[in-house]
Amino acid sequence: MSGTPKHSFGGPWTEIKLDAISDYLNFYQNALKNQNFVTWYIDAFAGTGERHARVLTGGLFEAAPIEEVDEVLAGSARRALAVTPHFSHYWFSEQRPTRVKVLQGLGAEYDRHVIVRSGDANDELCKLFNNPPWVGHRDQGRQRAVVFLDPYGMSVGFATLEMLAGTKRVDVWYLFPRKAVIQQLANEASGLDDDKRSSLTRIFGCSDWEKRFYRAQPKQGELFGSDDTVNATRTASGNEIALFARERFGQIFAYVSEPIPLLVNGREFFELYCFSNNKPAIPLIKRGVDFVVKKYTPASRRRSDP
Repeated sequence: MSGTPKHSFGGPWTEIKLDAISDYLNFYQNALKNQNFVTWYIDAFAGTGERHARVLTGGLFEAAPIEEVDEVLAGSARRALAVTPHFSHYWFSEQRPTRVKVLQGLGAEYDRHVIVRSGDANDELCKLFNNPPWVGHRDQGRQRAVVFLDPYGMSVGFATLEMLAGTKRVDVWYLFPRKAVIQQLANEASGLDDDKRSSLTRIFGCSDWEKRFYRAQPKQGELFGSDDTVNATRTASGNEIALFARERFGQIFAYVSEPIPLLVNGREFFELYCFSNNKPAIPLIKRGVDFVVKKYTPASRRRSDP
């Protein structure tokens, strides 16, 4: 791992997110190990498969000076490759060429079947699920997958979620960028430019969000008798915005989990959801997800960055 490009990101919440995904992957593979399925792990924003983090070492119990060191930790791709029983296929998407090269080497390192794609994650996912073996193949009904969407900002379009829901054979873990969405919403509707409107419509898959989040307020007219005008002000709280997102998810997926809130500096920056449209399997999926949510939600609140 020492020769890989340095990929530094995240904090305590990152490990909680990765621990939660790892637990579910172990549950998933053990639940399906005696079934006649071809299982896939799909990581649409895979990075290098590891991350560099600054951690404190030493102290009284280690009988060493306290110092901050750079530590290399396993990311989502490496954690998935270590799951046993292993998946039939591992599919990674990443745009940066240096990271793509690292991911391509993981197949030989772990002796697994690894596929790496280097285009836009939304486009590459669409290509995957609209081609054999997922469609037009004699074994298409045997294909099953866990899809992990850990996007850069607001990179995942709602159309991608609709496409995944349409397969009815995948469990989707989605890190919804709650804070990034809220930051796009100006206090006044007049502050919403075309780019902000477009990005919010793309992530919600509709334009109804504006009516839901903004309310017309009387605006004082000019001093000498001009008519009052109307100004739309954002009235929706962060929780109401997150609830709207969850309602949208529920319109395309039969199962939407309670989210694991992921906090940064004590504030909810992300929400980690599991979705599925595989209706016969939902009772089993729910059992695994409920365990993960119950286990890691308190941990997230305890381990927020200082």
